[in-house]
Amino acid sequence: MPTNENKTRYDIQYAKTKLKRIPLDVQKEKYEEIKTAASTAGETVNGYIKKAIDERISRDTGQPIIQETSESEQAKPSRTVLKAFTDEDAQRVDLPRLLRDFRYQFEIQDLYGKAVLSDLLTKARANH
Repeated sequence: MPTNENKTRYDIQYAKTKLKRIPLDVQKEKYEEIKTAASTAGETVNGYIKKAIDERISRDTGQPIIQETSESEQAKPSRTVLKAFTDEDAQRVDLPRLLRDFRYQFEIQDLYGKAVLSDLLTKARANH
C-alpha cells in the first residue's frame, strides 16, 4: 500500500477521534473581510478564526491562551522583527480598548510580541 493511502487513512481516523467540525455561515462580504484580514496577518482563514476564538475565550475567562502548534509551524522562522516596548508606547496603549477589540490586540502583538500583549491584558484586567 502506498504511503499516501496510509497517510489518508491516518488523517481520516485522527479527524474522527480528535476533531469536531463547527459549521460557520457568514455573509459573502464578511467572508471577504475575514479573508483579507487573515491574509494581512499571514494566516489562513481557518487559523485566523481559531485565533479570534482563543482571544475571546482568554479575554472572557482571564485564562492565558495555550497555543497548539504543529511541528511545521514550530519550524517556521519569525517573519517580523518586534519593536522595543518603551514607556512612551505604554502611555499610548488604550487599555479599555485592548480588552474589547481583538484586532487591536493583534496589532499590539504584531508590534511588540505575545509577552507584551499578555502583560498589557493583565494590566487592563486589573484596572477594569
